[in-house]
Amino acid sequence: MALAVSCALAYQPAHAQQQDNAAESKDTQASTVLDTVTVTATRSPNSRFDVPASVSTVSREELDDAQANTVSTLLRTLPNVNYGGGPRPAAQSPAIRGLQGPRIILSVDGARRNYEGGVNTPLLIDPDFIRQVDVVRGPVSAVYGGGGLGGVMAFETITADDFLEPGKNFGGRIKGGYRSANEEWSTNLTTAARSGDFDFLASGTFRDFGEIHTGASGDHAKYPNDGNLKSGLIKGGFSPNELNRVEVSYQRFVDKMVGPTNPGGNLLSQFSHNLKRDQEQYTGSWAFRDTDRRLLDGKLTLYQTTFKLNSHSLATPPQADTTTMTKTVGVSLQNSSRFDTGSWMAHRLTYGVDFYRDTSENTSAGQSNSVLPNGKMRAVGVFLQDEISFLDNWTLIGALRHDDYKLTSPGQSEVSHDKLSPKLTLKYQPWKVLGVYGSYGKAYRGPTLTEMFGNLSTNRALFNFRPNTDLKPETSTAKEVGATLSFDDVLGRGDRLLMKAAYFTEDVKDMIDQQVVGRYTREAPFAGTGMIFQRRNVARAERHGGELEVAYAWDDLSLGLGYSRLRSKNAETGANLYAPPDKLSFGAQYRIDHNWSVRYLGQFVRAQDYDATELRRRSGYAVHDIGVTYQRRQYRVDVGITNLFNKGYATYQQSLADTFSYEQGRSVNVTLSARF
Repeated sequence: MALAVSCALAYQPAHAQQQDNAAESKDTQASTVLDTVTVTATRSPNSRFDVPASVSTVSREELDDAQANTVSTLLRTLPNVNYGGGPRPAAQSPAIRGLQGPRIILSVDGARRNYEGGVNTPLLIDPDFIRQVDVVRGPVSAVYGGGGLGGVMAFETITADDFLEPGKNFGGRIKGGYRSANEEWSTNLTTAARSGDFDFLASGTFRDFGEIHTGASGDHAKYPNDGNLKSGLIKGGFSPNELNRVEVSYQRFVDKMVGPTNPGGNLLSQFSHNLKRDQEQYTGSWAFRDTDRRLLDGKLTLYQTTFKLNSHSLATPPQADTTTMTKTVGVSLQNSSRFDTGSWMAHRLTYGVDFYRDTSENTSAGQSNSVLPNGKMRAVGVFLQDEISFLDNWTLIGALRHDDYKLTSPGQSEVSHDKLSPKLTLKYQPWKVLGVYGSYGKAYRGPTLTEMFGNLSTNRALFNFRPNTDLKPETSTAKEVGATLSFDDVLGRGDRLLMKAAYFTEDVKDMIDQQVVGRYTREAPFAGTGMIFQRRNVARAERHGGELEVAYAWDDLSLGLGYSRLRSKNAETGANLYAPPDKLSFGAQYRIDHNWSVRYLGQFVRAQDYDATELRRRSGYAVHDIGVTYQRRQYRVDVGITNLFNKGYATYQQSLADTFSYEQGRSVNVTLSARF
């Protein structure tokens, strides 16, 4: 079996401190790689290395080092995280442990990004605005509610503190870049200010891009994708004292491009169109605590997100114009209280309530879209979690959540379900260098509007769909064991080695799977034989796999290694279900002196030749990226080459089984930035 590696290598201090902190890299490097703080796994602050769950974190510094122009740039290197869909960002949907779409929870600053996606990505956010990404692998319904079968991907946006030097009240950054693989020019301007108890941040990005040059040849050498992107973030905060902070923010993401009807398509997808995507988010939050965080340590978050997608056909004869809109309104309130029960047991009790409502409105040729039906989904959940530390080296985390949701669509009967999701985790730290844990939990996901009611029955279409109003919610029972290892002075004085591994098994009942239920003869403007799809419950699916992350730091050298493997099958028939291939990534970064640093990242992906659906199978591949950074005072220059050997490869996860869209080929990337 092949290894799959996640490389999160990031010892890269802030711009003005990089030279001063060069001598402090020994312990900090490994900590930055694997020991950052996450609040996602348990909805309470914990070290990513120590928390008893499979968690990865990507920092702002890592995104800068990778010269990221999409969120998939680095996230696709994490263990059991995949970003397929082809080279166009519009088609790149994240998957965690082989599960994507409504099976994972996506959030930005605490606001859920709920969109079924289909052939389009459900997540629109520019990497210039990202401060940190936390990825939790495995069922999280016990703390986050329905949809958390695969895990959660939580994005935190930049703040004024990230751009203000100590003692300064104004600062910012200007950045420009070019990528040859998609002919992209980009600019970003970020400013931050502080006045008394108030702080403010504004950031804007513009990207102009063209044809995508792949590593393939012939008809697949170039894909059309001409367009541009405009994105903005405005954030204001008020901290009247150390115990309270109020923050409001507004985000907007708008891009336009010309390409095939399916953004994951290749040149065989000849039906071109203008695609416009528009994502808005309003967020307000109040963080509160008491002096010693004993009774109060919580946060209230209110949000509204709106996703719009408009498609205008350029084909002859034209196809129907389509519009899609999903609006999510939500509120979340949680608090943590700390108390002791005796001298040998301490508790951190986290509890709260979440509510959100999705409204979907979709049209085709000005009429209701039968494939993406209109409707509403309402969900409300209450949860309680107790993190118990006892006998010095034991930790027990128990969580219980109750969710109730309702699905309505015009002309259809109302569908409602309620579920109780428990989770129990036990960790034992017998020595400083070793920690072990085991967890048991249940999760669920209710069927979506499209899965239940999506319907298309015409010969003048590429594919047809049949509704299934008898769909049941997916339920999952997962077991996971893991271990952490931490060593100092392994190969030399002052070095540090961190390792974290997890193995899981999962039993999914009533798993919803898209299956072919028939075929038909297409009519003009289409030709050939089309397939008829319907979502059905697989009686029982068995899944198992694991992840490994390794980080090593010694002076100015940092190394990262990761591993992931996943298998999934129908327990009754033995047929292999959707499961991404084994993946190996390895990264290295070396700081030559105060100004220069070099880095390497390689991904090695095994062939996926065991999927029961043969059209989904893919060949293995290896991709290599290199880069160099020069930084002096507030100025920084990054030069990198991605896909160094111009490898032609198609990822396993694509929007259609027979798409075979090839990823970007060799790209020379240059980024210039300056802080002020």
